[in-house]
Amino acid sequence: MVGLFATIVHMMIGFLLIQANWQPVMANLLAFTIAFVVSFIGHLGFSFADQEVSLSNALWKFALVALIGFAGNEVLLIVLLSVGNQTEVMSLWTSTGCIAFLTFALSKFWAFRGPAQPR
Repeated sequence: MVGLFATIVHMMIGFLLIQANWQPVMANLLAFTIAFVVSFIGHLGFSFADQEVSLSNALWKFALVALIGFAGNEVLLIVLLSVGNQTEVMSLWTSTGCIAFLTFALSKFWAFRGPAQPR
């Protein structure tokens, strides 16, 4: 639910900025930054709270995951904009939605993974 909420935040902020005549790539950057904060706080406090991971360890790993996701999002957005089959908003929503699944999986299985339990 946190990832879905952060994705919706990202998409809506991007939409509002594009409607305010921001360039889509810059709108995506600001929307990503805000959604990153929402996502990290939500995942740390709710989604993966039971993982017993340190804040600093989770933050650097999640930041790396988010930057990888953002790079993929920007590349996909630029490709979609250059093809021109979709509006700017639809291109943003498509790129953001596709990358959300990747970042959730990396977050769950790496960034917020707690220490290995002894057998």
